Amino acid sequence: METNVGKWPILYGQLLRLGNPQSSVGICTLWTERDKAREHLDPTSYCAIGNLYRAAGISPMIRNIFANPRLRYIVLWGRDLSGSGDALVRFMQAGVDAEHRIAGGPGRIEKEIDRESLELFRRAVRVIDLRNQPIEALRQTVQGLDAAAPFTEPRIFPMAVPSPRFFPSERTGFRVESPTVAQAWLKVIRTVMAYGRPKSTRYTNTNQLKEILNLTAVVTAEDPEDVYFPEYLPFPRGELDGYYDQVLTPKEIQGLAYTYGQRLRNHHGVDQIQEMIDLAKARPDSKKLYASTWDVPVDSPAAMAGDTPCLTQVLGSVQEDRFYLTAHFRSQDMYHGWPRNMFAMRRLQKLIADGIGLPLGAVTMITHSAHIYADDWDAARETIDRYSARSLWHKQNPRRELDPRGYITISVVDGKIVAVLYSPEDEELATFSGSKARELYAQIADGAYLVMPSHLLYLGGELQKAELARRLGQEYVQDKDLGFYLP
Repeated sequence: METNVGKWPILYGQLLRLGNPQSSVGICTLWTERDKAREHLDPTSYCAIGNLYRAAGISPMIRNIFANPRLRYIVLWGRDLSGSGDALVRFMQAGVDAEHRIAGGPGRIEKEIDRESLELFRRAVRVIDLRNQPIEALRQTVQGLDAAAPFTEPRIFPMAVPSPRFFPSERTGFRVESPTVAQAWLKVIRTVMAYGRPKSTRYTNTNQLKEILNLTAVVTAEDPEDVYFPEYLPFPRGELDGYYDQVLTPKEIQGLAYTYGQRLRNHHGVDQIQEMIDLAKARPDSKKLYASTWDVPVDSPAAMAGDTPCLTQVLGSVQEDRFYLTAHFRSQDMYHGWPRNMFAMRRLQKLIADGIGLPLGAVTMITHSAHIYADDWDAARETIDRYSARSLWHKQNPRRELDPRGYITISVVDGKIVAVLYSPEDEELATFSGSKARELYAQIADGAYLVMPSHLLYLGGELQKAELARRLGQEYVQDKDLGFYLP
């Protein structure tokens, strides 16, 4: 029998390349351009070709196939840069756990797609894994697949519509800082989840995201040759090694229209990174250490290009004999994309600094649209709940975070509370004094001498403790309990 697919696909239709609606074959090209497959295939031999950038895309795939149950084959082909293909294979092998997480893999399936239907899908649909195989293997496989009958009646599941919550905040200009990329990422996703405004995407009105504008993230001490890579990061370590080539080298990667590395290292024949190195060596005070990925005739809004670079520019500066790097992104998926990009920017910074002959300063990333898609909200919350507190408390954190503006010692001298501000290099900078803690609060806050919230909270507690000791005639020693306990 024929399946009525007049309104198909029900999701992401503009992102699919459609062929024969009665075909049983769907082609998933992962991160490889859809047209790289389409140009080699007979359009009557497949129903649709689409990408799968993240594991969260598996739920829409299942929904579309249930809406057109004549689809019985998913041919998986192309480059799996984020583990999304692996997640699909694992789902087909082992299904989901009690929380609808993919068993043994990243991601989860929407709970609105019931477990019985998921099991039917796994039995009835066959995934053919051709990842990283040549295009000829894809062509021959697709040609060799026979038509198959629909495995069920067409079915539409209720849409998942998350209800986002956010705290009041400034509308633009957020900042986080940490020694390492992994620690900064926890702060990044916590900031977006707490303060991000809900916004519909261009794909469907129900696929929302949370967005903040102009997030500045600073990483101060990551060793790019020995990165801190804890278990909570959302991709495996080996994937990061594979990503570096896309940013650091100009080599072409099959299936990708371009890479950041091509735009930075061979932009109209210009190696912008080498030019930055040469200029910094000749004029280390130059403010023209700049590289751009934007190609105006191709990437401008009027050109209507499908894939325009999210990384728009890279800026360098030499200050106090260290090389600092700032990267600007017009848009970033902060859950999946941000940590990959920040690791790569730190490695790019190291490449330039080595070429100049200087040690590293901090690396800064400024993201205009910093967002997390609704598909990842639960995973982001779980990561924050499980790991964020461990990352922030100094005593539990092996990579202790220090305030970049310095530290303060507190004592009680001749009936006055005395606070002395030191630089991170132990140079005495300023002294504050008063009989009450609130007097010192005003003095310290007025100059914005410290920036880390955890440091400021600690300081407030110590100043109040010093005032209590002074009032009661007790000895005050910083970081030690008073010699009595209140009921």
